[in-house]
Amino acid sequence: MGLFRRKREPFLTASPDAPVPGMSDLHETAVQAVPAPSDVTVTSTVPAEPSAAPAPAAPFSFTVADAFSITGRGTVVTGTVDAGTVHRDDRVDLVRDGEVYRAGVVVAGIETKRKRVDEASGGAVGLLLKDVARDAVQRGDVIRAAV
Repeated sequence: MGLFRRKREPFLTASPDAPVPGMSDLHETAVQAVPAPSDVTVTSTVPAEPSAAPAPAAPFSFTVADAFSITGRGTVVTGTVDAGTVHRDDRVDLVRDGEVYRAGVVVAGIETKRKRVDEASGGAVGLLLKDVARDAVQRGDVIRAAV
């Protein structure tokens, strides 16, 4: 037996088909106010398959919001994926002020919403960068796909 006793009552106390008082007049006038369509014709059709090829995906770009290090593993950078997709074990470049200052860094792990994932394509993400010191990355740096 639970701590609280409550009387069980049905959610609907009336039949769903029963008329609601005062609403029958509104229904009749609304039906009369809308005229029936006459001579409706379709002048164009939508193609079943798109004729243009889809645009190529943008290369991966990530803006760093914060960074901290994990001893023996590397540096974790958190931020937002601006474009593209990154996969675990991808190589990325670290960019500061438009200049690549560290190339070929390996993404050892990806975490989003407190779950480890194999790829990330948008939103808030944490990236574990292998063999990167904490002071090598700062807020505002950009991580992008290696070229």
